[in-house]
Amino acid sequence: MSTDPLDLTGRVAVVTGSAQGIGKGIATMFAAHGATVVVCDIDDGLGQETASELGSPASYHHCDIASEADVCALRDTVVVEYGHIDILINNAGAHAAHASARVPINEFPVDVWKGKMEVDLTGTFYCNRHISAHMAERGTGCIVNIASVAGVVALRNQIAHDAAKAGIIKMTEAMALELGPKGIRVNTISPGSTVTRSTAALFYGEDASAKELVEQLMTFIPLGRPGETEDIAGAVLFLVSDLAAYVTGQNLCVDGGWTAGYNRNF
Repeated sequence: MSTDPLDLTGRVAVVTGSAQGIGKGIATMFAAHGATVVVCDIDDGLGQETASELGSPASYHHCDIASEADVCALRDTVVVEYGHIDILINNAGAHAAHASARVPINEFPVDVWKGKMEVDLTGTFYCNRHISAHMAERGTGCIVNIASVAGVVALRNQIAHDAAKAGIIKMTEAMALELGPKGIRVNTISPGSTVTRSTAALFYGEDASAKELVEQLMTFIPLGRPGETEDIAGAVLFLVSDLAAYVTGQNLCVDGGWTAGYNRNF
């Protein structure tokens, strides 16, 4: 028996939105620590590629979290395939609005609002609702919801993103109260600006559309750099590990210190 508190051998982890970016970083970290990882996404090509990179016994399952039927099918398939689900990471979410939709609330597109809520809030609810029911039957489980610093300190002209991420944080607190007596821990990770394919296109790539804002952003991140997917994954690993056995209902900002001295001009 392993004495390493970070050892996840024997645990089955479902990671939504894990074909790329932060989700892939989490899936990779879990696999490296012995977990059986279920990669879930709507991008079947990238999802299957990620599962192949992780190697057996990792697998890929298509799941649109905005579809309750998809979520139930995912749960049932994984339980049949592996016998149980020990860890759920709710990472999937709609992309923040395109620059053309980054406008004040009085101009904000209703369809963008609805799309964001359907995926980020309702989709996360579906995953939590149906997979926590399975965990409750077993009397054990660990859930981490991925939110954002935008749920802690509001970003301008991103009302749907701000509201959805704040909702996830409050959802986590309510879940911790309700599921703790059933042996299930629930926490949130709120990443700061993290280098992924989408943020590279916006900020960090050579041809990034808003590259001129990066210097300003870095001036109020005390550690002076954006996050890497490994930074987020390491924090998630801690929360699902035995090291965090007495931690539930918490929101951990992994943001290089951004929210400690938030600059509202950004």
